[in-house]
Amino acid sequence: MEQKLSALIVDDEESVIILLKKLLKETQFFYEIRMAQSVSAAYIELAQFNPDLIFLDIKMPGKDGFSFFHELPYRNINSRIVFVTAYDQFAIKAIKNQAFDYLLKPVNRKELKDCIIKFIKIKQEESSIERVAKATELKEKLSRIKVNTRTGTVFINPSSILYCKADGNYTIICTGQKLHLSSLNLGRIAEQLPKNGFIRVGRSYIINFEYIIMLDRKESQITLMRDGESAIITIPRRHIKDIDII
Repeated sequence: MEQKLSALIVDDEESVIILLKKLLKETQFFYEIRMAQSVSAAYIELAQFNPDLIFLDIKMPGKDGFSFFHELPYRNINSRIVFVTAYDQFAIKAIKNQAFDYLLKPVNRKELKDCIIKFIKIKQEESSIERVAKATELKEKLSRIKVNTRTGTVFINPSSILYCKADGNYTIICTGQKLHLSSLNLGRIAEQLPKNGFIRVGRSYIINFEYIIMLDRKESQITLMRDGESAIITIPRRHIKDIDII
């Protein structure tokens, strides 16, 4: 489990800082460990770097650990907090404050290592989720079609399209309540759309099959709906057969 982390130890007792730093180094997970013996000194350190973990004492002269903890979001510090204290009565309060973990002094090697491994696993999971989200976002951007209009260019995700309707040499693209008038004809629009999922109905329409909820053969009407937004279109009766609905 190769992972290099950074940490800040905040404690008013120098002996505690020295011991905790030694234990952290033993894990071989850290490339940088900084120390502060007060909240004010911790802020100075945080102005220079943003550690993965902050090992924080609770009872200190001046501002205590909880006050420091609550101020971090306002300073754009997103480090995870591990409270390190000799007072076990603060455990429930630490959990309620959504601290990452809680360690009692003197710090136990195994408990410390378990805490760090837990953090690494969560960090890896978050990184994996972030990579998937970015890949999905990129895929959506790449899959959008370019639509030239009279006023400029818009990029539309095909999955948002209910239907496209020929309007002479132009095309009306319906994405629900919004209608986009493209300077491209229906054939050129069809070339940009995915091969699967869209149905060409005669010369006038391209319909997103996914959003068809009803076909009225008597009235030659098709009802489409996406996210609560619906549209009803009327097609020539002879093209009803183009809609392959069982």
